Amino acid sequence: MPALNRTNALRGVAVGVCLAGAALIASCDNFLDPKPNDVLAPENFYKSSSDAVAAVNGVYEATKWNHFLSFWYMTDVASDDIWASPNFGSDGHRFDEYTFNASEGTLAGPWGGSYSAINRANAVIDHVPGITMDATLKARVLGEARYLRALAYFELVRFYGDVPLIEHEVKSLSGLNVSRTPQPQVYALIISDLQAAIPALPASYSGDDLGRVTSGAARTLLGKVYLNQKSYTAASTTLAPLITSGRYQLNAVWKDNFTIGKELTNPESIWEINYDGVADPGAGSVMNLFSLPSAYPGGDAYGLMGVTQSLVNLYPAGDQRGNHGTFMLRPYTDKLNRTVNWSVPNGAAFDKYLDENSTQNMTARAWAAQSNNWIISRFADVLLMYAEAVNEGGTPGTMSAVTALDSVRHRAGLPSVGVTAQAALRDSIRTERRREFVFEGNRWFDLQRWGTLDAAIRAKQAERGYAVIGVPSIYYPIPQSELDINPNLTQNPGWK
Repeated sequence: MPALNRTNALRGVAVGVCLAGAALIASCDNFLDPKPNDVLAPENFYKSSSDAVAAVNGVYEATKWNHFLSFWYMTDVASDDIWASPNFGSDGHRFDEYTFNASEGTLAGPWGGSYSAINRANAVIDHVPGITMDATLKARVLGEARYLRALAYFELVRFYGDVPLIEHEVKSLSGLNVSRTPQPQVYALIISDLQAAIPALPASYSGDDLGRVTSGAARTLLGKVYLNQKSYTAASTTLAPLITSGRYQLNAVWKDNFTIGKELTNPESIWEINYDGVADPGAGSVMNLFSLPSAYPGGDAYGLMGVTQSLVNLYPAGDQRGNHGTFMLRPYTDKLNRTVNWSVPNGAAFDKYLDENSTQNMTARAWAAQSNNWIISRFADVLLMYAEAVNEGGTPGTMSAVTALDSVRHRAGLPSVGVTAQAALRDSIRTERRREFVFEGNRWFDLQRWGTLDAAIRAKQAERGYAVIGVPSIYYPIPQSELDINPNLTQNPGWK
């Protein structure tokens, strides 16, 4: 959410009607039938431009919490990049080993969290057009809501397949019992929302508005949607203007993408979920605490996960994303000249989210107090998506697929790829995506898109000595808690 609008954001949270999952139903019951002196009802709220901004800030807040924990269990812990150490709870081990089922509580997080964001966005889209206010600001607020709704639906449809499509604010519990909608209809709304958002959103922000979604963020997400649908020409032509715009470029130093002092403002950043655990204690991120090796000096460090050896082996010597980048090898000497050894995890540990330039990261780490942002889009992703789309038959712009790929490789310290044949270039692009975006919410979705999810998980299970059982489906199960309360839902094949 925008960095300095905390008060308005909380007000925005208050006006969003609960939509949800099982965990939210009981708490929603009284809110859906409010007494006028208990709750600021919608008819008393959407009156001014400040109301409109507060309402869309509430969508950002829901989006933030939706990516806090469960999301990356599903996108990264369940991938072939991460393994669960003995310190991880049983849920982490089930995702690591791919032995969870529909009753796994973690699965309900992205479902309920996404629909919470969607309902708040729906409320904005339903009510803000009726407010008398500055036309440019109104268009911007609606563009922000449409982007955030599209993001939530895009994540839902990739996680679960067919999902209920709800386009307007839900105002009663009866509105929650919605059947699953075929994916093409869900994608149609996603694309429509993003196409509407691109011209409505500004290219950049300043001051208190820094961190809101931009036209570039909407265009990047639209390109990813087209790529996911294998609409390669639409993907390449959507992404190409981002490359030629001159607005974005790769950071010279890869680790600057994860430097707290450069969040939101570095030239590679397109859109990030802003976690400011210093200005807003208790509302920070936790992936740094989860992934650092146990007892790393400077505060909380849980050592819950390690880096798979197959991933470590992918980084050539000199790749700035390898040791001291994505991971650390023991003994590890940091910028405070501390030499650290660890036993958990037993091997390579994550380094990616440790900002050694941050006093808070290095000396005062604590639960939900980290200011490490979660990156939704950065320019390296644009380049590699564009390279993939062009290599798969999309229309090239002024940059070739090889040049786009080499830009990412050169920044990392690697030579030019040296291949041009489609199959070899495909393999190189996929390898580069794995090296570049570890623990950024991309890997599981990439494997799903490429049709290699089952093979990758089987390879990980064999590498780690787990039972080799593969995956039951390219989608996650619909959470059992949702099936229990909505008789119109059905389960994805292969899951119990």
